[in-house]
Amino acid sequence: MIYRQSFSLLIVFSILSCITLRGYGQLNRNDSLDLKPLINKVIQTYPTIQQANEALNAADIKIELARSAYLPNAMVSGSYAHIGPVPSLTIPNMGSFTLAPVDNINAALNVNQTISDFGKTKKSIEYEEKSKGLNSIGLEQVKQRMSLMTIGCYYNLLYFQEAIAIKEEQLSTLNQHLKNVEKQVETGSATQYEILSTKVRISTVESQKTDVITALNFQNSLLNMLLGEPASSQHRVRNILQTDMVPLSEDSLIAVALNNRNEMKLAEKKVIVSQAYQELVKKHENPVISAFASGGWKNGYIPELNKPKANYAIGLNLSIPIYDASRTKLNAKLVGSTIQSNRYEVDLTKRTITNEVMESINTLKAAISKSKLFEMQFSQAKKALELAELKFKSGTLTNLDLLDVENAESESRLMFLKARIDRVVSAIKVKAALGMNLY
Repeated sequence: MIYRQSFSLLIVFSILSCITLRGYGQLNRNDSLDLKPLINKVIQTYPTIQQANEALNAADIKIELARSAYLPNAMVSGSYAHIGPVPSLTIPNMGSFTLAPVDNINAALNVNQTISDFGKTKKSIEYEEKSKGLNSIGLEQVKQRMSLMTIGCYYNLLYFQEAIAIKEEQLSTLNQHLKNVEKQVETGSATQYEILSTKVRISTVESQKTDVITALNFQNSLLNMLLGEPASSQHRVRNILQTDMVPLSEDSLIAVALNNRNEMKLAEKKVIVSQAYQELVKKHENPVISAFASGGWKNGYIPELNKPKANYAIGLNLSIPIYDASRTKLNAKLVGSTIQSNRYEVDLTKRTITNEVMESINTLKAAISKSKLFEMQFSQAKKALELAELKFKSGTLTNLDLLDVENAESESRLMFLKARIDRVVSAIKVKAALGMNLY
């Protein structure tokens, strides 16, 4: 049945539950940093995550700002005016009367309260609340992305630091062989060719070690950037090669991913938010009824024009939009186009996630196969080395032949380590593809 889908996924994920680098004791040497605290520190301190958190705070402020439309506006006002000529009235046989004071003073408290905007404020609040959901999902996306980056850096460090240890072992063995060959040359049982060949091997391994150290320093620099630590800080990571997965069929995994992935939630949320904004735009044509009240002190009242008196005014305002050059209608059409575009994004995201899930599963299958293959090769290389050492002691194997076998064993051990790490990282990427939190 087509290779039983290459592997029965049930078997694949059962194997995943016990992934570990057993039998490789060097990985526990000088343990230092653990993975989970590293991820936690990155999430707590990395500027991009803090920026996303601040966007969430800003969303809360926007919601409160939208709600403030329900509250009254109050303002204290005051004015002074010196006028001239002063209006007056002359009545025959009665004389002249001043109708306003020369110095006019007015102080008042003015209050305006919206009574009804026929749903405009309500839609504005709903829009801001739904927009906050975008920020929340965006924050989770950033956390997941930074967690995956930290995990990748962590396991690269693990590989390079152990690769250096293997190269150091190779150099130690080669230097010991060089000493032995030099002694054999003195007794005539070896030639200068063997010395030169051994030195060439030493030079090659030293060059390889230099490359690995350079790669290790690069990963150290990346980790320092993630942690916000000085660029010169050096780290050694702890061996954490273990992960758990849930045994599911491929169709079930895709369904889980489409339900869990933040990318899918974000795409669907964009449709909802754009629909909410469309409803808000339509409400811009609604009338607004508001009440106003004003009270204070001012002069100018007959007959004592210069004496300030308490006064008040209470009333209603009605504002009805009649013509806005079709701006509201055009904006509604524009938002409609955005909604359709966001729906296309939902469809594209579904396809992308489906592809990522299948790709991560296939990568994991390949990593498990390679891990088993390199485990077998490493076992064979160890046995070959044991036999070669016996032959060398009995004099039936040359020094250079023994070096070839030792080098093959070291390289096999390094490839086995890399395969195990790739297997764990592939399993973690499956978790990420399924939308499972890595933090």
